[in-house]
Amino acid sequence: MAGFLALYPDASKEKLRSGQLVYTALDSTWTCLITGPGVFNTAMGLGSYLEHHTPDLILNTGIAGAYEGSGLSVGDIAVATREHYLHTGIGNGPLSLSPLPFELIPGQAGTREGIYGFDPILTDAWAKRLDKSPSPGSVFKGPFLTVSALTKGLVQADRIHQKFLPVMEAMEGAAAAHVCQCYRIPLIEIRAASNMAGERDKSRWDFPLACSRVTGICRSLLG
Repeated sequence: MAGFLALYPDASKEKLRSGQLVYTALDSTWTCLITGPGVFNTAMGLGSYLEHHTPDLILNTGIAGAYEGSGLSVGDIAVATREHYLHTGIGNGPLSLSPLPFELIPGQAGTREGIYGFDPILTDAWAKRLDKSPSPGSVFKGPFLTVSALTKGLVQADRIHQKFLPVMEAMEGAAAAHVCQCYRIPLIEIRAASNMAGERDKSRWDFPLACSRVTGICRSLLG
């Protein structure tokens, strides 16, 4: 988020008791919460923040791994149509999980499998908005996966893609979706691809490019 925050040097900075940082625009038009990586940091930080604030909309953004079969390349942008926490369910073997016998959020059947839907109207609107923005990079829509471990190798990434047909994987999205559904706050998730899922050759990763795309995503949100 450093590239985006550099555009607003007058933003205030606050540190939560949990250690996470919150930046707020001088005119209070936006707040940026830096949760840190992973589902636990995200759930803790976002939950703490929403106990005291009720935003109109939350954008969950950052970099991600794109799946080869999705058609995305490094630097491309994707808008999530749903989130799926890959490690939720009853284990029956590799990549084979049966639904839990209970819901993680009452009344949300998909949470038995760690699946969280997104509002299709919001998803379509933001995909179209990004398509018209001056930020470079192709814009895609599709399901995202949340994982707690980086995918090991391109073969495993291909197996995951064949089974779940995701466009991207990251480590926070399902946690943000879970918290926002509990607090009934609208959420969109838009990320930029920094690498291909399963690719362990870091010379092929491009964090600076993906981070510049994230700056563009955030600027598009603000109009």
